[in-house]
Amino acid sequence: MPDRRHFILGTAGHIDHGKSALVTALTGVDPDRLPEEKERGMTIELGFAHLTQPASDDSGDEIVVGVVDVPGHADFVKNMVAGVGSIDLALLIVAADDGWMPQTEEHYQILRYLRVPHAIVVLTKCDLSDDIELVMEDIRENLEGGPWAELPVIRTSSVDGTGIEQLKAEIARICTESMPAADVGKPRLPVDRAFSLKGVGTVVTGTLIDGTVATGDDLVIQPVGLRAGARSVQSHQSDQESARPHMRTALNLGGISLARRGVEGVSRGDVITNAALGSPVRVIDVLVEKCDREIRGQKHSKRAMKSGRKVLFHYGSGSHIGRIHFLAEDTLEPGDSVIAELRFDAPVYVFLGDRFVLRDPSQGFTLAGGVVLDEDANPRIFRKPWQAEFLRSRASTPNDLETLITSQVIRDKAVQRGTLLVKSCFSEGTIAEAVDRLISAEAMVARGAWVFDSDWWNRVSGTAAELIRKHHVSHPDLPGLPVRELRSGMTDELPDEGLFDVMVEGLKVDGFEKAGPVIRHHDHRPSLPPELEQVGARIRQILVVDPISPPNRAEIAGTPTDEKALRFLIQVGEAIELNPKTVISRAGYERIRALVVKQLQASGKASASDLRKVTGTSRRILLPTLERFDQEGVTVRDGDYRRLADRS
Repeated sequence: MPDRRHFILGTAGHIDHGKSALVTALTGVDPDRLPEEKERGMTIELGFAHLTQPASDDSGDEIVVGVVDVPGHADFVKNMVAGVGSIDLALLIVAADDGWMPQTEEHYQILRYLRVPHAIVVLTKCDLSDDIELVMEDIRENLEGGPWAELPVIRTSSVDGTGIEQLKAEIARICTESMPAADVGKPRLPVDRAFSLKGVGTVVTGTLIDGTVATGDDLVIQPVGLRAGARSVQSHQSDQESARPHMRTALNLGGISLARRGVEGVSRGDVITNAALGSPVRVIDVLVEKCDREIRGQKHSKRAMKSGRKVLFHYGSGSHIGRIHFLAEDTLEPGDSVIAELRFDAPVYVFLGDRFVLRDPSQGFTLAGGVVLDEDANPRIFRKPWQAEFLRSRASTPNDLETLITSQVIRDKAVQRGTLLVKSCFSEGTIAEAVDRLISAEAMVARGAWVFDSDWWNRVSGTAAELIRKHHVSHPDLPGLPVRELRSGMTDELPDEGLFDVMVEGLKVDGFEKAGPVIRHHDHRPSLPPELEQVGARIRQILVVDPISPPNRAEIAGTPTDEKALRFLIQVGEAIELNPKTVISRAGYERIRALVVKQLQASGKASASDLRKVTGTSRRILLPTLERFDQEGVTVRDGDYRRLADRS
């Protein structure tokens, strides 16, 4: 069945180069919606329209292109950045009667900073030029040596329609050959307009990225953290059950108003998302690059950028004041890139891998662009060696999923699977598959809900195992290392207290086991030290002579040495301590229990006196033994009688 494939197209270019007229010629919609724009004949705010074309293959699908018309005037470049933040295809527009101008160059650089994947150069106003070939040569010279050197250049006129159909066909071809944006289940809608309609309420518009939004969804407005509900969803003035990735989307929001002085609400620059996708931050770590191309008339475009300066961070549809600090350099020279930390005056909400543009906050010129490497950065560790290694690893391949996962696991040592790359453009399923591959390749180890760096896990597990083995050697008479002592010994090794129990479970794979309050290797068999072997043999013999009526404890172990040997026999289960004064052999205890159970099965209940006669032992032994049976759930006391416990 034919489908509708959704894409976003954005215009870019110098003021008065015919961007809005071209959009009108393509779509039949005038994107200049503000009275001031009509009066001045220039685009100030973002304008929107859409174009529907048949796919250029044989699928029968429709290509639905949302068109974002951006301002070209230098004073409104910030609005231009907001418009191209999530586009699939750019129209880089150059007027035939003007050529490549300063804002053409600045827009070109911004498109490259944002890594817009596809572009078409559109030569407009061809009806006004007497020497189009000269302008074409100018365009080719400016594109030469860059990634877009072979871009198609289409000659058009919005007045007589020259090239419009050819341009539509080229747009359809590029979109058809491109993969539509995948739904990774992480909806984000950067708000480029927010307004209120009488009888409707609060409405926001934007380009939906990374996920879907449906009527009835519970949403969060970031970075303010306010909740809202999606009352209805529209795309290009048509009601929708849900909006898909890269659709121009309008949401009627319930439970929230427009932001205004003294009142929190939604406004342009906010991001509509859901509560499961993390929180805003004040610090991110990034890779920043500065173009080595000069913008004519802007001397600053070839100057180095200094660490520590204030910047305006343009991302999505918003801009945020911050200060940038480089990791290892004092300056960023044109043509170079550096790892840096951005600290903001107010919280921002970004994803790992998001692209951004940096501009001067006072004079409004473009400084650099970059990509987010750590979306939840900790300013206290920015210059730590492990964080630097983490950032360098990501900077080398910022879009490689396995690198992103392994870099985090190596840095953090242990990570809960459900927290990995939550704020990223990768789906939960894709992340889970990559983690499984890394586990299969033994790059990571999984234990329950946690994954660990293999080298770290092997070292920590080895340290714990060595502590247990050393305890076996130094205390062969003890059943194992007390768990509390192992916990204390591993405190400095584990980044999270909750990992101790996970580590203990993991040790079972290596032959260790937890036995009550101790942990031991399953091959460990407690044994008396040589100096106590004879004493132990004598106590065993005493307990064997009369297993159900042994002497009292003082007679069995009259010296500290005897007591030490007896405690060992109790710990390993050969003897049972009925109370501080009474011990009995395991065999004697089991014999009495068998006789008591047999009698109660036959009679239903019996008194202590009855049971003493049946077992043949003394009250000194029987009474504490019966109390222990009660504690173990073998018997139940009913007044002066005992009966078997109900085990149903």
